[in-house]
Amino acid sequence: MRIWLTVLCVAGCLCLLVIGRPSSAVSAPANMTEDDFRKLEQNWLDAAAAPDLPKLQKMFSDDFMGTSFAGGNILSKDDIIPADGTTATHLPKSKLLDSTVHIFGDTAVLMGSVEMQAPQKPQDVRMTTVFQKHGDSWQVIAVHMSKAE
Repeated sequence: MRIWLTVLCVAGCLCLLVIGRPSSAVSAPANMTEDDFRKLEQNWLDAAAAPDLPKLQKMFSDDFMGTSFAGGNILSKDDIIPADGTTATHLPKSKLLDSTVHIFGDTAVLMGSVEMQAPQKPQDVRMTTVFQKHGDSWQVIAVHMSKAE
C-alpha cells in the first residue's frame, strides 16, 4: 500500500510539473505585432534623445546588456541610464529606418537600420534589439549597435 501511495504521489507531482510549466512555444500575445515592436524601438530612441530617464528606466530590464560602436565594452543598464541622473550618455535624435522583427513567444528580436540625426555628423547605425516580456510589459534586455558601412 505504501508503494502505491508513493507511486501515486510521484505521478501527481510529475503531472503538476508538466501541466504547470509554461510552454516555450507560446506565441506572443495577439496584441503585440511586429509594428508594435518597431514602435517600442522608436519610443526608446526618442526617450534616449530627450533624455527621458524615468521612461528609459522602465523600458530597460535590470539585467540589460549591450554593446555600442563607441567602444568594445559590455554595457549595463547603469551605463546607459546613470543612477545619478546625468544625461551625458544620451543618443542624438534618431529614426528607425527599416527593420525586421521576429517574435519567439515572450522574446522578440528587432534588427534594423537607424539614422542618427546629429547635426554635426549624421550617421547610419545597424542595431539589434532583444525585447522580453516581463509581467504585462516588454523590456529591452540586449542591444548591439555597429556603424553601418
